Amino acid sequence: MCVFVKHILVCVAWPYANGPLHLGHMAGCYLPPDIFARYHRLKGNKVLMVSGSDMHGTPITVTAQQEGKTPEEVAMHYHGINSKSIEDMGISFDLFSHTHTEEHFESARWILDTLRAL
Repeated sequence: MCVFVKHILVCVAWPYANGPLHLGHMAGCYLPPDIFARYHRLKGNKVLMVSGSDMHGTPITVTAQQEGKTPEEVAMHYHGINSKSIEDMGISFDLFSHTHTEEHFESARWILDTLRAL
């Protein structure tokens, strides 16, 4: 009997890190892909589920102005809170990162360079 293992990449939306996650994030953004990933893991497939916090954008700047902080301080603060919420909910990310990591910069650069070369 031949068993074929599929490799599945699940890329989940990256919400702004400008406030705590709410039920809509969990039910609409995180729970459906988590169910999908768990289903495929149970079937024996290799799954990589990734997401993170978007650390750029107007919503973060507005929150920073309201809280009297820098956008970076706000984004890092809420990324930490949101990472803990996701962990507490048992969402099965293989990687939950943010857009201010060196790996993110390198990956984005590689994608852009690859597309420009086409």
